[in-house]
Amino acid sequence: MKGFLRWGYGAMVLVLLSGCNDSEQNKPAPPPTVTAAALKGDLTYQDVLEKGETVHNLAMTTDAERIWVGTHSGLYSSTPGGLWSLLSTELEYQDIVGWFVDPKDPHQIYAAGNQGVMHSSDGGKEWTSIGSGLPSPADIRSFAGIREGDQIRLFAFVSGEGIYQSSDGGDNWSIWQPMDQEVFAMDFNPEENRLYVAAQFSLLYNEDGEWKTEVLPQAQQIYSLSVDKRTGILAVATEQGIFEKIKGEWRLLDARSPEKLIMISSGEGETKWVGVGESALIYKLSDNRWVKWN
Repeated sequence: MKGFLRWGYGAMVLVLLSGCNDSEQNKPAPPPTVTAAALKGDLTYQDVLEKGETVHNLAMTTDAERIWVGTHSGLYSSTPGGLWSLLSTELEYQDIVGWFVDPKDPHQIYAAGNQGVMHSSDGGKEWTSIGSGLPSPADIRSFAGIREGDQIRLFAFVSGEGIYQSSDGGDNWSIWQPMDQEVFAMDFNPEENRLYVAAQFSLLYNEDGEWKTEVLPQAQQIYSLSVDKRTGILAVATEQGIFEKIKGEWRLLDARSPEKLIMISSGEGETKWVGVGESALIYKLSDNRWVKWN
């Protein structure tokens, strides 16, 4: 794979200077506008992009009402009013590349990044560092999780080493599979009992301790992947569009997105998928149509 596209986002302001007559100059200036971003805890999406600098991942909450985005500087959540907020100040300066929310108890959240693995038991307000057995420091570049009965199984790709695994909710880790190439995204498919990996050069899956290559027709560059745990469908974002693997067969998604999507994640409720475009805008797929999130 040639490389994973990441981006920054900045605002461009054009100031037009024009002449004005004396009467216009003598008019009192209007009061300053109070923007949502000026209110404590309230941010526009542009603020999130400027503060976070780089978007690494996104996910829809189980109530289908909010989107979370992991950035170079914190984990952010959208709000019903169209604004955004930092999920916790404890993560404000951490590079968050991925997280896992326990489907049995959504208050249990695991997040990972350049400072290792963090755990919250109160829905993301307070966090503690966990991860005995991980390198110190653990530069985690990709993260995934799955609940299997009473067990939470977590996977973390540590750059330069490979994929570590925990079978006890993140308390203890050990190297699972060494990797000699970078991993940009990964997710576990419970229907196939496979961990899928978007690696530097190809789409891989691990079966019985052996890495195998998954061939995508027409696709040359893979940006991101996600598994819909409700259906077992695997989606992969490529330069050709979004491919879905349904019952072992690959097909290109019919719905055309407004722009190329370089990040994909499973949706909730009536939303099938959510994605991030090259412009950093967020879209959701409902009724076979991509629409902007907000």
